[in-house]
Amino acid sequence: MSSIKTIKKIVISLLIAQCFVLFINCSKKLDPEPLSLTVRQNLALLQAEPQFVMYFNFKKMRDTEFWKAFVTDSLFSSDRNFGSILSILSQSTGATITDGIDELYFSNSWLGENAIVVKGIFDRKKVNEYISNDTLYTKLNYPNGIVVYKQAGNNFNFYFKDDFTVCAGNYLKHIENTFLINDTSQTGLLTNTVAVKDIERIKYKDNLWMFSNQKLFIRGIFENFADMGSQKKKKMPGAGKDSLMIDTTGTETEGNELFEVYRKINAVSISVKMTDAIDLVMQNECEDVNSAGELKNRIEGIIALAKLSSTFTKKKPGEIIKLLDKLEIEQFDKTVMLDAKLKENEIKEIRNQKIF
Repeated sequence: MSSIKTIKKIVISLLIAQCFVLFINCSKKLDPEPLSLTVRQNLALLQAEPQFVMYFNFKKMRDTEFWKAFVTDSLFSSDRNFGSILSILSQSTGATITDGIDELYFSNSWLGENAIVVKGIFDRKKVNEYISNDTLYTKLNYPNGIVVYKQAGNNFNFYFKDDFTVCAGNYLKHIENTFLINDTSQTGLLTNTVAVKDIERIKYKDNLWMFSNQKLFIRGIFENFADMGSQKKKKMPGAGKDSLMIDTTGTETEGNELFEVYRKINAVSISVKMTDAIDLVMQNECEDVNSAGELKNRIEGIIALAKLSSTFTKKKPGEIIKLLDKLEIEQFDKTVMLDAKLKENEIKEIRNQKIF
């Protein structure tokens, strides 16, 4: 009888301990940086239903030691989405992400339509002179002196909303819709209250962040993480299928471990804080507290398996294990957060080992 009582006590103690841990995890509250009024208002210039949104504050990032050690203009100017406008501004005015260009907003739709907002100090006269001598561009004149510069071939358009703001993109209709937007307009992404609330929950907002609440894009993020360290060519999350073609029956992904990880995630964000090191955070906003707890357990299990399997890869396993060991996983109510703080020497090792 005494042994049965002892077992009961052990079981009860374990249950109490589990409940306590669950309570602690669920009672933790996120403490995200506030969304500034200027950044919030600039969201009005982006699409209402984007596939994803990205924000870069070059002015704040370029003052950090991390930026000076690892980031160059070519890293962004070669990007196929917003490299064109950065190149034009650089060639015509000398403004670059290291001097003159302060912020960049980028959003993209499933149909390939994108919207770009660049903030900085620009010489509009120099840009006009540069474009006038470039046969690839034509000028579209609108009322109130608005001039849209249109690039032939790739359907790229841009105009100066004011001396500090450039609006660009490959969808002329969206460009035209921004003409009348002012500091008090409730248009564009600001009309998507769900998306705005998710953006407000992002931990770091001062340097760089990315957000999506589209299931197919979220799947792409986890697929790329699953391929980390492999020789597979990385693809843009969400690429390859249109959102209208998603298999909602579950037959395509039923029983798939990856599907089980992301299927109850409503939104994903990645944010970065730069100093002399880098703090990289991935947040997963789940349907409810239970699904968040389940996701946390699954991620911890996948990481444990990754650490085990890394010993059988051809790459130097020590650095991969060190990277995974730096990863902290926490649950805040319906949010599961992955946080990795990396110092300069650790980043150099990761780059040298070509882990990503």
